[in-house]
Amino acid sequence: MNRSGMLGAVLLALVSMPVLAVEVGLVTAVSGNVKWQEQKSAASELKPFVKVRDGDQLTMDGAARLQLVYFESGRQETWQGSGVLEVGTSSSKTVKGSQQPEVKVLPAILVKQLSKTPASDGNVKTGMIRLRSMAPPIESVERDYAEMRKQADSTDRNPELFLLASYFERGEYAKLEALLGKMNEEKPGDPDILALNGLYSNAVSVAKAAKN
Repeated sequence: MNRSGMLGAVLLALVSMPVLAVEVGLVTAVSGNVKWQEQKSAASELKPFVKVRDGDQLTMDGAARLQLVYFESGRQETWQGSGVLEVGTSSSKTVKGSQQPEVKVLPAILVKQLSKTPASDGNVKTGMIRLRSMAPPIESVERDYAEMRKQADSTDRNPELFLLASYFERGEYAKLEALLGKMNEEKPGDPDILALNGLYSNAVSVAKAAKN
């Protein structure tokens, strides 16, 4: 094959490679029957604290409830009832049904940490550990958390999600486990808290292994 033919083959291969969509938001709460369908994948049950991508579809049935935070816009959407939603880059749109979300714009400092919630598959960016010294002191983070908790509704877990991600980013695993323990004591058996336990247990194990 001549040079131009080889170049053409390389360009064709690059064009044919699948493009992975960027994670655009985090599911911060889900209850009831909600199905999640990623592009070109079969639908599965939506779990709390997964990150969604542009083009994903969320199918809600019956009395389902879903809360989703977008990283780019800081937009928090709370959806209830039956319908089909499509995830966008900074907001969702209704594909089927007449649902309308309750919308709230979250502070940038909160959204930034929510975006650092580790992936449910244990995929951890080890670079976060190296950049720990660049992050604000943990005392400052804990003061921010206290202020968020003071202003938030008692059922709102965003302040705790903020603090958990901050502890994880800094490698403060003892404090992370203590916070989860407190949450478990306050609401034993809560499915979302159990999901957080599993998510962070896995992520901490992966992060520790990556340092060795």
